[in-house]
Amino acid sequence: MGTRSLTKIIEVYQDENKTSKQVLTTMYRQMDGYMEGHGAELADWLAEITLVNGLRVGETRKVANGAYCLAAQMFAHFKDGSGGIYLYPPGARNCGEDYIYYIYVDGSEINVWVKCTSINNYIFKGTAKEFLTKIEELCQE
Repeated sequence: MGTRSLTKIIEVYQDENKTSKQVLTTMYRQMDGYMEGHGAELADWLAEITLVNGLRVGETRKVANGAYCLAAQMFAHFKDGSGGIYLYPPGARNCGEDYIYYIYVDGSEINVWVKCTSINNYIFKGTAKEFLTKIEELCQE
């Protein structure tokens, strides 16, 4: 039996002087969803991407033009054939997941951060690079 996980892309935005959040999509991963597996792969991938607001001619960095672009790139990166990775509705929960990865995209600050929980237990919240450090520490224990 695999270690299942959900990865949610969440857009954070200012709306009438208050901060609002909207889950854009959920990716379901059938196996290897644990932190040292999917968590590390996700953090590696996110650490390489710079969030931008508008594309520039001649851009040489790996960029995502906002939350929707990041979500599309996530599926393109992880999906390599049939099975394994599935597109689930934004509010999907209770799918047998052991881990949930929340990717928050704040367009006002052009910022991305990761939150990880394990069966409703908080594990981590921070940048992708900080998440990689946390995973490395766990692997050394």
